Amino acid sequence: MKKYAVGLAVLSLALGLSSVVRAEQDSLTSVLVCRARQCAITNYSMTRGFLYNKIAQMLERNIGKSVLVCEADPVSHVCLTEGVQIPAETAFAQSNINWTGLKLIDVKMTKSGQGFDVVWDHKIQTNGTYPNCQLGLSRLTVPFVDKVEMTTQDFGCRITETGNTAINATYNIDYLDFDYGFMGAYYTVGVGEAVRGDKSGYLLMRFTAKPETTTKTIVQEEEIISEKVSVTLEPAILQATAPVRNQEMSAVLAETKTTADTVKTNQIEKTAEI
Repeated sequence: MKKYAVGLAVLSLALGLSSVVRAEQDSLTSVLVCRARQCAITNYSMTRGFLYNKIAQMLERNIGKSVLVCEADPVSHVCLTEGVQIPAETAFAQSNINWTGLKLIDVKMTKSGQGFDVVWDHKIQTNGTYPNCQLGLSRLTVPFVDKVEMTTQDFGCRITETGNTAINATYNIDYLDFDYGFMGAYYTVGVGEAVRGDKSGYLLMRFTAKPETTTKTIVQEEEIISEKVSVTLEPAILQATAPVRNQEMSAVLAETKTTADTVKTNQIEKTAEI
């Protein structure tokens, strides 16, 4: 009987720890969304369909517009350096490929209703020149409310005279700010053929079309006050990422950690009772 009780306790502890691990993983894989001047994790604030439609609105509003790019801090979502520098090498020398930004050429929704085909014009600079590059086709998908990904297929760039160079990229998107037009993602960019290189890290994309004006209704002493929020930002992406969101996001992340800690404590208490 004692062996049975001990075995049950061990099993309960294992299940409890498994629940904690799942809770912590959920907090790490969730997408943080800011809208109407509030930030929240998508799991608790919206459906997949709502998130999908908000992304569609932002993309369609920015067709024909420039998209700024910077290396950024994944916690504070503040730019560190403008553009992305990709270390690369040829058969004869080493160099850097500077990815300075994008232009959104076209967007089409997929028939499945779970993603978008996005055509980009990548702004690539190397050795002081801007090589001729093909348009890049990306598939941006929203399969779940807590998962947003984008994959860019190979596109050619005439970086050297000795042959063609292909570039591709993948993005795990974990941050969307619809008030200010930001998209944050862990990325990997690969370069192959005549020039070879790669770079992984965290970046921010800043969509430059003016976001739609949001209206926030405040009720005070039976009086309804409408506050219209209009945002105008400077074009430089480093200036546009002032840490105005830091306290909001820190609070959200702290709340998520508290939830995981509470789950862990409850599971341990239940195990002790058994």
